This record gives sequence, structure tokens and C-alpha cells, in this order.
Amino acid sequence: MQLETLDAPALINYINALEIKYNELEVKYNQRLKESEYKYQELKERYDLLIYKRFVRSAEQLLKDDKQLSLFTEEGGAEQAEPPEPENQKQEIKSYTRKKAGRKPIDPNIPRVEKVIDIPEEEKVCACGTQMTRIGEETSEKVQIIPPSMYVEKTIRPKYACRCCEGTEDEDKPAVRIAPLPPVIIPRSIASASLLSYCFIQKYNDHLPFYRQEAQFHRIGIKISRQDMCNWQQQVYAKLFPLFALMKRRLKAAL
Repeated sequence: MQLETLDAPALINYINALEIKYNELEVKYNQRLKESEYKYQELKERYDLLIYKRFVRSAEQLLKDDKQLSLFTEEGGAEQAEPPEPENQKQEIKSYTRKKAGRKPIDPNIPRVEKVIDIPEEEKVCACGTQMTRIGEETSEKVQIIPPSMYVEKTIRPKYACRCCEGTEDEDKPAVRIAPLPPVIIPRSIASASLLSYCFIQKYNDHLPFYRQEAQFHRIGIKISRQDMCNWQQQVYAKLFPLFALMKRRLKAAL
């Protein structure tokens, strides 16, 4: 339809028809909007009910009051009230233990070193001239710590030889006799079993890397590099691997 060809009455009728159609569409839109709101409200109530059933206790205890009537009655008439509880009935309350406030005592298994702080001898004489008597004492405890220290174990093996025959009389034995070295896990090394245990416990139990241990050793005057500790770790692993394999076989055999 071309609006340019319409006269004034026809154009007015066309505009009125558009207004009627717009009003009908607006009514339908408002109706659908209300239906959507009702549907949303219904879904929201279902969702709230599901959340309530999921996270709230299913059984609720209603506080009963003898002076207040119940909202729900039985089919035949008013709900019969329960007989009142006797006044002299005793209710058992479970007891509980409360943690004692204050600082916890120090473990008695830790060694103690006693330090006595006494008054001077001249103050132990009263003004009347009588020697004062000890009637008690007050004690207090503080934890002291000794930083880790090291010492070098110097092994001395005396050598023996015969100055007379120089060992020619006993050819089955060497001319110079010396005690053998005790077995060690890493020969020709400064690392003892205690030092290796300390390094590996620091690394794997206390999560202290070798470069930090190197700094600790340097502070107490021992120069042990992280490269040496890494090499010790590899050698100890190679020595202990057969023992680990044997323990693993024994464990599987026991199963």
C-alpha cells in the first residue's frame, strides 16, 4: 500500500487500524510477560524447596507450649494435649572437658640443667642475729638450644716393624704391620655416617636444599660444598640400592 495515493479519510482509517493492532500486540505481550513471571516464580520456589531439603535437617522439632493451641487437629476434633511433665523430673546433662588455659608444660623427658640464683650470704642473717631458714623455692623454666656443632674424628693407626730382621723371619706376614681401617660407606672421603645422615635428613625430612646446608656449614666453620653433598648422595644411593631391592622382594614375598 502506497500512502501517497490515499486521501485524508483513508489515511485516518489506516492509522486507526495500526493503533488497534498495536494495542492488541501490547495486550498479548503483557499477558506473556505475566505468564513468564508466574513461571519464573514457580521455578524459583521449587529451587528454594530443593535447596532447603538438601541442606536443612529433614526433621524439625517443634517447641510445644501447653498454653498455646496446636495449629493442626485430628480428623475427629481438636488435638488432644499431651500430659504435662512432672515438675520434679530431672534432666541429665552430659559433662564435657575444657582445655586448661595457659601455657602447656614442657616435656619432662627433656634433660634439665638447674641454675640456682640465691641471695648473698649476708642477707641470710636476720636483723635479730638469727640465721634464716630456707622455707621453699620458686621455679621457672626456659628452653635453651645449642646450635649444631661438628668435630673432626682423627683416626690414628700405629705402624709396627722389626728393626732386627726387618720382617725376613716371617714371610707370611708383611714387614710393616698396621690395623685395618673400619668399613665405611664412602672410602677416601671426609663424610662419616653421621654427617651423611644429617645431610639427607635435612634435605628430605626438613626440605632444606644442599645450597642452604652449604651456608649453614660455612657459618660454623666447615667448608662442604653442595657438589660434594650431591656426589655423596649418588654414592650412598648406589650402595643402598641392593638393600632396598632385597627389602622389596621380602615384602612382596610376605604378601
